[in-house]
Amino acid sequence: MNAAGSLLPLLGRSPLADSAALSALVRDCVATGLPRQVLLVRLGPVARRLRADHHHRLVRETLEPLLRPSRARLFALPNGDLAAVGPERGWHMETVARDLATLLGEEAARPACALLRLPGQATAVLAAVEDALAVEETLPVAAAPAPVRSAVVRPEPNPTPAPARLARAVTTASIAAFLRCRPVFRLDPGEQEPVPLAQWTEWRIDLAGLAAAVLDEPAMPGAAPPWLRAVLERRLLAELAEPEEAMRRGPIGLALGIAAVESAEFRRLEGMMAPGARAESMIALPAEAALADPLGFRAARDVLAGRGWRLALDCADPGAAALLPPGRTGLGHTRLRFDVTLAAAGLPPGLDPGRVVLTGVDRGAALGWGMEAGIRLFEGRLLAR
Repeated sequence: MNAAGSLLPLLGRSPLADSAALSALVRDCVATGLPRQVLLVRLGPVARRLRADHHHRLVRETLEPLLRPSRARLFALPNGDLAAVGPERGWHMETVARDLATLLGEEAARPACALLRLPGQATAVLAAVEDALAVEETLPVAAAPAPVRSAVVRPEPNPTPAPARLARAVTTASIAAFLRCRPVFRLDPGEQEPVPLAQWTEWRIDLAGLAAAVLDEPAMPGAAPPWLRAVLERRLLAELAEPEEAMRRGPIGLALGIAAVESAEFRRLEGMMAPGARAESMIALPAEAALADPLGFRAARDVLAGRGWRLALDCADPGAAALLPPGRTGLGHTRLRFDVTLAAAGLPPGLDPGRVVLTGVDRGAALGWGMEAGIRLFEGRLLAR
């Protein structure tokens, strides 16, 4: 068992997702000049004799002061590395650093612990994140962590090289060039031209373009695994929350997992949006989350609704839409992606076609099918030309 595997149950998060979140926090400190302390705990280089199970337990107990509310944010990085970020004058950070030095021994503590300051030493923190991500690609398969709850996104136990390299790239570099926005259009019977809805422009990352730019392959093989989607969603939110852009952009549409809507990046985006934009924006929550973790899904839905967001159910599989009618989910709209399965099965029962958004409308056949089914809201390349 490695250190990462032993600490994941404590934090309940993916090291790759935490790497992205820490990089975003460092960039925020640089942009705003906000002073912070960062305690880096590099357990990866520590000798194997200091990485037995009882040492994991002692490290967790030593870190306990940092886990208390309002003390610090703790990030789990790959290969057991940890980073704690706290206030500039937090005495507990220095205390924990000294206790770790005592626990691990001076010889081990010199490479294992470092107390840095933001924003002045931001480069050193980002370099540590990049080093930790570089190690991730060579790690052996670790035992899966004990489940915390199904809505928490965890890393694949054996990520392929392509997703790992892509995750490493997006945590430390800007992805602004790969942001794509596409309006949702309304097309009523008898109208000749679809009308873009000003209050509903959907934002996403061009995963194919990003993969082609980062990887040696022309595209990433297969679909993005859940842990990588979580990393990409948080990076998308961080880019959208840039102050000038967020205030100028207005209402938005986003398809996000539960982990993303619970993230610090999402809260920052909320705070940056123009007054009233939230009430005109749309968040689409994944149907798989509603099926896998009903309690977590309902909690996220209620929090978002309480903050004034408009909500939709994002269904990649039309079968999920049949299991989750609006009366069960409490969501106003349903996003359905056009494919041959949907075309053959027809509109799932229980759905009001006037409150369905048909995505993937890239050809005339998709638009024609949707119009015949009574759908009036569409999104896709065909309409965006």
